[in-house]
Amino acid sequence: MNKFFGFLEKRLLPPLNKVANTKVVRGIMNASLAAVPFTIVASIFLILNNLPTIFPFAATFFQNTLLRFSAFYSIGNTMALGTIAVYYSLAIGYYYIEEYRKAGEEKLNAFTGSVLSLFAFLMTIPSIIWKNGAAVGVSTKVVENTGSVNGLALANGWITRFGGVGIFISIIMGILAVQVYRFCVNRDLTIKMPEGVPAGVSRSFASLIPVVLVAFIVIIIVSILGFLGTDIHALLSVPFGFVKYLTGSWLGMVIILLLIHLLWIVGVHGTAIIKNSFINPILLVALTENINGSHNIFAGDFINMWVFLGGAGGTLGLALLMNFAAKSKQLKILGHTAIIPSIFNINEPIIFGAPIVYNPYLIIPFLVNPIVSASLAYFAIKIGIVGVVNTAIAWVLPVGVGAWLGTGGNIPAVILAFINLAISIAIYYPFFRMYDQKLLAEEKN
Repeated sequence: MNKFFGFLEKRLLPPLNKVANTKVVRGIMNASLAAVPFTIVASIFLILNNLPTIFPFAATFFQNTLLRFSAFYSIGNTMALGTIAVYYSLAIGYYYIEEYRKAGEEKLNAFTGSVLSLFAFLMTIPSIIWKNGAAVGVSTKVVENTGSVNGLALANGWITRFGGVGIFISIIMGILAVQVYRFCVNRDLTIKMPEGVPAGVSRSFASLIPVVLVAFIVIIIVSILGFLGTDIHALLSVPFGFVKYLTGSWLGMVIILLLIHLLWIVGVHGTAIIKNSFINPILLVALTENINGSHNIFAGDFINMWVFLGGAGGTLGLALLMNFAAKSKQLKILGHTAIIPSIFNINEPIIFGAPIVYNPYLIIPFLVNPIVSASLAYFAIKIGIVGVVNTAIAWVLPVGVGAWLGTGGNIPAVILAFINLAISIAIYYPFFRMYDQKLLAEEKN
C-alpha cells in the first residue's frame, strides 16, 4: 500500500498539479465557475416549461396558465444559456489576466483583457467564405427559425454560436487576445497619455493598439479559412468533437472519475483539478445539446446527480453507516458531525476526518463506488430506462432532488439515485466494518 501511495505522489500528482496550476488552466477553471450561475438561472426557466412533464396530472392547468407567458420568461433562458459562450469569453479574458497580475504583471488590466477577449470571439461568429470572386456571408434558407443569414447561424431566433457550441472557441480566442495584449503591454506598444488625463481615458487609449492587433490577427485567420471554404468554428468542431466523444464514452468517464479520486486519496482536491479545470466546459456543451434534443449521456450535472451522493466518492452511504452502525466513538461522533453536510454533498469532514486520505481501509470503496454508480447511471440512460440530463442544477441538492430536477422530472432518475445510495452503503460496509473494529479495539486498549 505504501508503494501505491508513493506511486501516486511521485508519478500522478506532480504532472497533474503542474498542469492544473498553469495560468491558462486556472483562468479556464475560474471562467467555468463564473458561468455556473447563468446555467442555473437558465434552468429555472427550462423547469417552468417542463412543469407539465414533471407534474402530468396538472398539465392542462399549466398549459392554460403559466405556459401562455412562456415567450416572456424564456428570454431568461436564451440570454443565459443561449449566450453562455459570451459570458465565458468575458470571464476567460478577465481571470486569465488576473493570473498574470498575481504573477507580477501589474500593468495589465483585467477589464481590458475581458473586453479584448469578447471582441476576438465576436469576430469569429459570422461564417464568411470566398465565393464567385467575393467574400460573402454564408446564407441558407431559414426553415422553422433555423438557418443562416449573412453568415450568422440562427436557431429559434437566436445566434447559435453564442450558446454552448461556442464555448471552446471563446476560450481559444480569449487566450489569443490576452497574449496579444500582454505582448503590447510588456513591450510598451501602447499609447501613453500625459499625466493628469483621467484614468479611464488613459486605459482606453492604452488598449487601442492591442485592439487593432487583435482585429488584424483574427481577420487574417478568418480570411485564410474563408478562402479554404470554412471557418474557425467548423475547423475546430472536428477535434473538439473527438475530445467530447472520448470524455462522453463509458471508458472516458471511468478514467475521469479514477483521476479525480486518486488525487483525493492523497489529499488533493481532485474535483477542482480534473472536473472544474478540464471537464466542466465539455459537460456544459453536452448539456446545451441535450436541451436542444441530443442524447449525450455524460452531460451537465451527471456526476452530482448519481455519483457524488454526499460528495466525491459517494460518501453519504459511509456517513449513514457511521451514524447507525459504528461502534467506535471516533466514527460515531464523526458521523453525527458529518451527516448534515453530507446530505448537501459536502464531505471534507469525512475525507479528512475519517480519514479517507491515506487510509488503506477506505480507499478501495472510495475508488470503486463512483465507478459502479456512474456505470449504472451511464447504461441506464443508454438503454433508455432513465432520461438524459437536460437541466443544470445546484451541486448541493440532496440525493434524488437533483436527479429529479436535472432530468426534467424523470421518476426513474430519482429511483436510480436512491439505488446508487443503497449500493454505496453495500460497497462501503465491509471496509467500514473492518476499520470500525480496528478503531474500537484501539479505544478499548
